[in-house]
Amino acid sequence: MNSRALGLALVLVAGCRPPEEFRPLSSGDPAPAFTLAMLAGDTLSVRALQGRAVLLNVWATWCVPCREEMPALQRVHEALADSGLVVIGVSIDGRRAEADVARFVEEVGIGFPIALDPSGSVQDVFRTIGVPETFLIDRQGRIVRRWVGQFEPDAADSRESIATALGR
Repeated sequence: MNSRALGLALVLVAGCRPPEEFRPLSSGDPAPAFTLAMLAGDTLSVRALQGRAVLLNVWATWCVPCREEMPALQRVHEALADSGLVVIGVSIDGRRAEADVARFVEEVGIGFPIALDPSGSVQDVFRTIGVPETFLIDRQGRIVRRWVGQFEPDAADSRESIATALGR
């Protein structure tokens, strides 16, 4: 168990309010900074995304709901990329899983950028609790919405949140 998890467990057992560093990120919080290696071979820094709305999806090839939601994320990418929404998938598959991730992306026809995060750094800074988990970040770099579990882009509240992130 890492020190952050141990600290959170001790806080929860003691019945105390968790320190800020353990509080789940929510609407209005600034999106954490990150830099990741991309499946395409380059790197992605949150700084490169400034001024754009981002739909950040944390997933894994071994996660069934993650696999099921990928076509919906692709549809969102296709429909809203020209409006300024950047969809990014962050694979938390292990260090030697790059070929599996690439194969899955090819099979499903994913056209949005895929980042590789085998060390779980994005999970740490975004304080995720599992996969899939999706964060919508507005053009000012603030979290608009967090979805724990499978993302449903056709739900009315999802469409409203995306419109808000795009400044509509």
